[in-house]
Amino acid sequence: MKKVEVDDGIARFLQAFESMSKPFPDGLTLGEHLVAGAVATGASVFAMHPMDTIKTFIQKTRVSDGVEVVKKLNIFSASGQLIKESGPLGFYKGVGPNVFGQAPAGAVKFAAFEGLSIWADRKLFETKKLGTNLKPLVDLGCAAIAFCVCSVVLVPGEVVKQRLQAGIYSGSREALRSIWTAEGARGFYTGFSATLARDVPYTMLEFGLYHQFKRVLRWIISKDKLSSQEELMMGGLAGGFTGFVTTPLDVAKTRIMTQAVGSSHRYKNFLEAMVDITRKEGLAANFRGGTARVLWLVPFTAIYFGVHEKSKRMLLKRKGHVISHQMMLVSDLGVASNSRPRFSSQSEIDSLDCARLLHINIDKPQAQERLAAFSRDKVKRSGE
Repeated sequence: MKKVEVDDGIARFLQAFESMSKPFPDGLTLGEHLVAGAVATGASVFAMHPMDTIKTFIQKTRVSDGVEVVKKLNIFSASGQLIKESGPLGFYKGVGPNVFGQAPAGAVKFAAFEGLSIWADRKLFETKKLGTNLKPLVDLGCAAIAFCVCSVVLVPGEVVKQRLQAGIYSGSREALRSIWTAEGARGFYTGFSATLARDVPYTMLEFGLYHQFKRVLRWIISKDKLSSQEELMMGGLAGGFTGFVTTPLDVAKTRIMTQAVGSSHRYKNFLEAMVDITRKEGLAANFRGGTARVLWLVPFTAIYFGVHEKSKRMLLKRKGHVISHQMMLVSDLGVASNSRPRFSSQSEIDSLDCARLLHINIDKPQAQERLAAFSRDKVKRSGE
């Protein structure tokens, strides 16, 4: 009985591993989507971390004589105080946990969104179960689910990063040790619900608006594909708008994550935080750091989506060149003309990866024809 269970477990593991090597309709595998997402997120997070630090510095509370107070700062005064307290390197407080937390989370988010979108296209739109007019709403739903999936990876790094940015701890090691000692494992998920409350609508709008902006721009300029500069512009526009309208949720999340352990009043959830901030500091306090957030997210989102699109193109272009080279090798090897293909379906031929290419048993002319078509298709997609 145990042997059967072990065999079933191994079979499921191998099946899951094999699925990562099967390309999606866009020509990239799940693993390649993970790589593209991680590269895009890591690049944008590192590049824009200083502005993120300024935003957190503006939004956080400070303790004076045992009482938490809020000091009103703008971008320039916050930058000056940050330099005075920590020097120029203070702008990169928490960059390590931020990159190491955000990069895998971004990889999961992008891959999940791509996978869910492809599933929705196949199961809902190609089967006519839903009309194409509902595609924008489905995109929003896919984005929301994608963030929920990645949030488990994201939040611990976000907690450490924000506490380092706020000056609560001097280094990552101290932060990890102190959070674990004082709050346990749950401490790394402080503000988890507030993060979901902020980033689920943010991700829905960010991904949804980005794809809709691209569709609208393609329609306006009558082009099937956009340039890298146009994609950067659409990404920045989507990020800036979404960042501003979700600033109140961001302020609440920052207060929850940076509140001192054992303070006189600790927020239990983001709604309580928003109500308390409004009551004590006024409605405008919910948009504290809004300018810094927009100035952070416009270039952040432009880099984010721009690098992601570029990474996908590079991976597809590399595939096209490798497949063309492997096709020449198959031709040079002189595969037997009387041998027949051993595949269950045409889709199995179409999804061949380069590692298996030299082991197929297929007519030489047929190999050239199919592989040439496959290579042209991938090169064409890489330019989109």
